[in-house]
Amino acid sequence: MIPEDHPYFGEKALLATQHGKGMVVAPTFHSVLGMHVEELAVDTDSLGTFTGEIERVGTPKEVVIAKARLAIAKSGAPYAIASEGSIGADPYIPFINSDIEHMAFVDELRGFSLVETIRSTEIIAHTLKVTADTPLEEFLKKADFPQHQLIIRSMDTPTTFSIKGIVSDQQLKNSLEEALGMYPEVIVESDLRAHCSPSRMANISQAARKLALRLSNLCPECTTPGWGVVSYLKGLPCSECGEISDEALRVEIMGCVKCSFTQEGKILAEAIDPGRCDLCNP
Repeated sequence: MIPEDHPYFGEKALLATQHGKGMVVAPTFHSVLGMHVEELAVDTDSLGTFTGEIERVGTPKEVVIAKARLAIAKSGAPYAIASEGSIGADPYIPFINSDIEHMAFVDELRGFSLVETIRSTEIIAHTLKVTADTPLEEFLKKADFPQHQLIIRSMDTPTTFSIKGIVSDQQLKNSLEEALGMYPEVIVESDLRAHCSPSRMANISQAARKLALRLSNLCPECTTPGWGVVSYLKGLPCSECGEISDEALRVEIMGCVKCSFTQEGKILAEAIDPGRCDLCNP
């Protein structure tokens, strides 16, 4: 727990959510910051839905800040939190999915917003095109149903029909009968809303901890919360030939979210392995 003189100790932040995220965000913010988090029901779906009825407009960081600002606009409170997930093909590892979770904190009193991000391959997210003759047993096992809930939706874009939160065999049977009575082929997929996806909720918990820890650090110059890594110094020599790799990360640059003060942080490396050197390993 941080000292009681920290600016956020004992304060309240509102969490913009319709999907029960407070169960993992609130305990983390209280244990790390001494801050109380309360859920506030706002229409976060207006900024985009996983099922495609409403397309997300803007970058995930822009959207997650906008979500937090919905809570401030509705309540007039000075502090708000929101999260936004992007789930799909992993950008680095072929043939697997990953969950990139962004979590924002908006401080209207001090006039800043801060977003922290985590990437996790620990996410259950599966999709199957289904007709009346499609076997489902293997898909349901991979999708961890019913622990992870399902959605049935139409194949059009934007989505015009969906049944969400399917959590039992009977509900799945009834929903498929309804959907396939309207369409010859539909999509059955993981319901990625936080309260329907335990694996995603675990990732949101990680993002909450990363954000809370960042907010626990005060700027050494102006004492604003949120001191942390803002960029990197690059450029490292090869340990074998000495050739400089311009893009290799050398040192963290720490900075403030409010003022312009920065300073060098942790040294990440002093040289690169020859296997990463363009000269030694062209």
